[in-house]
Amino acid sequence: MKFSFAKVTNSRLMGTMGLLISWEDKQDKIVQYFLLDAEGLGLADYVSLKNPTKEQAYREEERLMGGLGSDRIRISEDEALFLIKYFGNKNSYYEKPLPGEVNEYIDIVKKYETKLHIEDIYPKICKPIKDEVEFINYMTMRFIAWDRESLKYFSGSEEIANMHITNINGTLLKNTVIPKGNKRYISEALYEDNDGYYASKIAFSIEEYENEFKISSMIATDKEPIFDFEVFDEISKPEFVSMYSISRVDEFLDIFYRDNPFTLKSDMENGTFFTRFNFNNDHVKNNVYVINNDIKAIYYQMGNEFFVGTYSDKDRKYINKILQCNYKEYLDIKEELYFEENVLYDFVESESNDFYDFLD
Repeated sequence: MKFSFAKVTNSRLMGTMGLLISWEDKQDKIVQYFLLDAEGLGLADYVSLKNPTKEQAYREEERLMGGLGSDRIRISEDEALFLIKYFGNKNSYYEKPLPGEVNEYIDIVKKYETKLHIEDIYPKICKPIKDEVEFINYMTMRFIAWDRESLKYFSGSEEIANMHITNINGTLLKNTVIPKGNKRYISEALYEDNDGYYASKIAFSIEEYENEFKISSMIATDKEPIFDFEVFDEISKPEFVSMYSISRVDEFLDIFYRDNPFTLKSDMENGTFFTRFNFNNDHVKNNVYVINNDIKAIYYQMGNEFFVGTYSDKDRKYINKILQCNYKEYLDIKEELYFEENVLYDFVESESNDFYDFLD
């Protein structure tokens, strides 16, 4: 089949990207959807659609890319196939199985020849950064993730690329950026490693080169262990929980997910959980970065109950107005509660089947 077009999210600095490739001939059209994970998985997900309707193609694209908070950048056939090969080989390196119908793309992973290198495509897969605090947050994230590739690209230094304080690809949970003047910054990082939670300070000196920021030097202090309840206190935030009763549950869930394909759907022990992310990653620009600040709302269906968690009064009003307008034949609001810390996700994970008993 003939290459039609390809696009990728410029979300490499968050660690994950969505890649879409469309092929067609006179009779058929095939669209391939890849989730690229730079932090230990490689190709993390794969789906293909043959002759999809516009609605089917839209829903699958939103499922893949809608929650990544990034722009979708057109790329060439060579660039797209290079990314499949490059990330597919990471699966082998990390001893992870390739996802989906492997026969549909395995020849690209094993046989495709190209002169491209990952550095050649970085300007497309990384969003342009104009703000110094945003750059420091991203570099702290990459450092905690033990992302040698990105540290090398944004420093040009093998020494900096090989620095690490985590045992695995760690997760930055919270970061406070403190300016020290003359393009020097300190990150106070709270993160998760494979053996627990830690805090560390990382000092950066940066420079601007051809409209891009680069790390000129960095140093990290020794890490200090943190108790899990302290971590919860640091990243928790006030939450509004709206409670609805549902009629015709299965029909409602089908329509809700069809209308909101950009949400992350998870099947839980007692019901179905949806996460709705913001459509951008502007939270990374803040001096205090918190990992869950990219979440706009969470939804949880349990039996004939539907719970909605939001994190500002503005979002509470917006989300609930949409629900009450678009799904009025399925939903009936029962109660709205306010909590000074996150409650709903803990309820979901607890596998309790009674919200009020859980609160007690």
